[in-house]
Amino acid sequence: MTAFPVLPLTHAVVLEALRGVAEHGFSTCDAQVWATARLYQVPLLLTDDFSDGAVIEGVRIVNPLIHDAW
Repeated sequence: MTAFPVLPLTHAVVLEALRGVAEHGFSTCDAQVWATARLYQVPLLLTDDFSDGAVIEGVRIVNPLIHDAW
């Protein structure tokens, strides 16, 4: 559990996610994941839901399903 801590979904995260929906066109669920990473200063987000290699307001996206991503 300590290797992968669960970060809380706070009021600030929800507001940031809504901004992500409006400004970046994210889905609501994707926006919450991105907003959590951004607000908790997690620099790397492993997901196949965003464009691999993108950096969105300081959060770098890596698709772990693409072998060349590593």
